[in-house]
Amino acid sequence: PQVQKVMPVDTFYFSILRDPASLAESAFSYYKSTCPAFQGSRAIDDFIADPRRYYQPRLYNNHYARNLLWFDFGLEGHGGEFSLPVARRGVASVERSFYLVLLAEHFDESLVLLRHALCWALDDVISFPLNSRDGETKARLSPSQRRRLREWNALDWFLYSSFNRTFWDRVEAFGHDRMARELEELRERRRELQGLCLSQGGIPVEGRKIPDRELQPFQYGQAKIMGYMLRPGLDNSTRETCLRMIIPELQYKDLLDAKQFPKRDVGGRGAGEEQRGGSHPGTRREVGGRGTQETMG
Repeated sequence: PQVQKVMPVDTFYFSILRDPASLAESAFSYYKSTCPAFQGSRAIDDFIADPRRYYQPRLYNNHYARNLLWFDFGLEGHGGEFSLPVARRGVASVERSFYLVLLAEHFDESLVLLRHALCWALDDVISFPLNSRDGETKARLSPSQRRRLREWNALDWFLYSSFNRTFWDRVEAFGHDRMARELEELRERRRELQGLCLSQGGIPVEGRKIPDRELQPFQYGQAKIMGYMLRPGLDNSTRETCLRMIIPELQYKDLLDAKQFPKRDVGGRGAGEEQRGGSHPGTRREVGGRGTQETMG
């Protein structure tokens, strides 16, 4: 409702969901030091084995520990036990508010659907994975651990399962052969841009190894956030295009702030730069056309 106060009545609302099991593993890595339920458990295996031992719903920042999707959508009862009427009301609320709900696990298919829903060109949705972690900080979940995390986040799992079905209904209506062709076209264009834009063979590198400070992603929690380095020698136009593909979220926010508020300038700094120190570590874009493949990797 707050967004609707400032947006036109024909605004296209869309969002993205992620499997609650992988989301919970990611949240543990990012928010181990700030979420009381995670602080109390030595490792994610301990938390998964008995989450109720560590979780108190009223403690500040414990929203990261249970039904985080539900919380992000502002839905009722994210910290409590599963209730089918509550779950159904939540799904209905999201259905009313969002024309399209994408899936992080099928990001490329999601981009194809989004592109056609908005009548965008292919390059409008080409992206590189941003905000992803290195492999060392990702826990390998067993099938039983995934099941337990989905049970613990039962409201999220109900939401995800519901929109998983509608997502594949959309793919069916779009056409599987057509989808296959569009996926190949999208991935081929991404490979072209990776070869054009990126050094290190297009492979992400640890943020601390990136010499350009403006391209260093913000580091938070136990995760080592990966980033990219531009190929040297790019002409100005190409460099600008490539830079917009790989610039981390906080620096990108600064660009948007400066564009939206060009007259706000403190000591010669851009509008966003003066505020960067106060940015919340959990700030994240849900999805977009410039590399939001993993909001919490």
